[in-house]
Amino acid sequence: MKTNIIKVLLISLSFGLITSCSKFLDVSDELAGGITDISQVFDNVDRTRKWYGQIYNNVPDYSAIWVETAAMGNAWAGYADELYHRLARNSGKYDNWNSSNTRNHRWGTLYESIRQANIFLERVKPIAATGVNANVLTETEVERYKANIRFMRALYYYYLMEQYGPVPIITVSKTLQDEIDIPRNSLDEVINFIDTELQEAMQGMEQEPYHTQLDYAAVPTKGVALAVRAKLWVYAASPLFNGGFAEALSIANSDGKRLFPERDNGKLQKAVTALREFLDYAEQGRYELFRNTGTFNPGLSVYGMFQDYNKEIIWATSKDAWGTATNGAFDQFVTPRNEPSGLGGIHVVQELVDDFYMADGRPIKNTSFLSASPAYSETGFGTLDGVEVSRMYIGREPRFYNTITFSGKKWHISNAETQFYLGGNADKNVVDGAPVTGYLLYKRMNRTVYGRTATGAVSRRYRPSIIFRLAEFYLLYAEMLNEVQPGNADILRYTNMVRERAGLPKLEDLNPAIAGNQDLQREAIRRESRIELATEGQRYFDVRRWMIAEKPVGEGGQGGEFTGMNPDGNKAAFHERRRFQTRYFGRKNYLYPIPLTEMQRTKGMLVQNPGWDS
Repeated sequence: MKTNIIKVLLISLSFGLITSCSKFLDVSDELAGGITDISQVFDNVDRTRKWYGQIYNNVPDYSAIWVETAAMGNAWAGYADELYHRLARNSGKYDNWNSSNTRNHRWGTLYESIRQANIFLERVKPIAATGVNANVLTETEVERYKANIRFMRALYYYYLMEQYGPVPIITVSKTLQDEIDIPRNSLDEVINFIDTELQEAMQGMEQEPYHTQLDYAAVPTKGVALAVRAKLWVYAASPLFNGGFAEALSIANSDGKRLFPERDNGKLQKAVTALREFLDYAEQGRYELFRNTGTFNPGLSVYGMFQDYNKEIIWATSKDAWGTATNGAFDQFVTPRNEPSGLGGIHVVQELVDDFYMADGRPIKNTSFLSASPAYSETGFGTLDGVEVSRMYIGREPRFYNTITFSGKKWHISNAETQFYLGGNADKNVVDGAPVTGYLLYKRMNRTVYGRTATGAVSRRYRPSIIFRLAEFYLLYAEMLNEVQPGNADILRYTNMVRERAGLPKLEDLNPAIAGNQDLQREAIRRESRIELATEGQRYFDVRRWMIAEKPVGEGGQGGEFTGMNPDGNKAAFHERRRFQTRYFGRKNYLYPIPLTEMQRTKGMLVQNPGWDS
């Protein structure tokens, strides 16, 4: 066995930079391929390309809701005021957890990838042919690879910042002989570093989207870099990172260097400018909101958005965790238990259900910006698709029906009614006590996936796992523009484009007073983001950057009593709200703690985030 081979990840540094050893895996000579020195990787075209490809391994996979510990998965939907499932419960995130017992840390995972990127940038070089039909790596290819890897390194720093705030910036490959106890850079330094890297990298990246070249769809392009840069400045301008987190303002390194900045209103304009630059690029025919082919149908448009690559997708990963109808992954866990192989384990909280609009574009209860819809009722039953259901599910907007499985919903393929009430075909008398909230997630399910052989059914259907899509950036632009220039007509124009794709009327048509009113527009945009991006992995971070996570449940609050339907009730009694869970949120939870293991290794250089003394 070789014990002196240099692993592809090599050494993963102590704060994500060194975990154990300076060797590859202990593998056989055959698997090691005879490599005894890292230079042999970059003298070989195939090995160089393999290293290059592995740096992409940690792009987010937002289909990974039913994955307990994945650093770059979508645990966030289960941790936010969107979903409940037992993996999130088991992780302790609904309780007052501490830095020693948490999961879903990105720290070590992303610093390993950053180290891979640093080594690649230091060592990659053109490789000339050494024989007949030998592979070559041209100067042009090397420059494209380097641009893409600079983007990936910046992206990984962006995701570290999103979770932890300011982090140490490492741009050279460290070894065991180097000083590895490194302090955190300030938040402004991190933001400016990422910004510079993105701007420089995008010059050498592919300049156009790969819409018609799906073999390359997972490769980042200039449009992706522009999108990341826009979101970077949205974070920089938001209260959490822009002077609004009072406890963080006193955090400093051992030399007295402050890590979090005071409020800077100029960052709001920087966010608007970065978003406008992305939209100017996007709106030249590169990206567009997805609409179904033929006669416009909001329901089919909202559904089809997630089923195939389309021009709304800015970037998606080629890997996914949808699984199959039978293998214990996403598709099986969103299938109710009355259907073949259904496990019914990903539950939607009532607070998200209540936030969807009615078909007339109004909310079910009065809000600051819109009055309640007169069409909504929770009294008695009516008929929907030939089934008797609670009136609260009748006349809702298309995104509701594409996101929620409720009691009475007909399942695709079987066309059978799902009954969550006590005595129904999917009641609580099953393993895990489903349904916990009385609802299951349906969003991103494909309507041909089924757990049994049937006409038109498949056991697995690939869909892209979307990282960025255009609708989010319309809403981000509206949000930031409202903070700078609330009278600008683009605020409602871009918000309404998202609403109109969902078949809803313009906000100002429902309430003319909303136009130009900063507070009303802010609340409307946040509500639209809540609905449009539901369970896609952003809500957890949005309520934190807005710093509304301490508000009451139902107003963005992440702590307090969460409700669902009554699984102990018959058909009538089932449709009554009741508390199913009390969650904890403290101010420390606005940011993740640096992992306890890293704090134990440091010699005083790393300082912890506010409130995470244990």
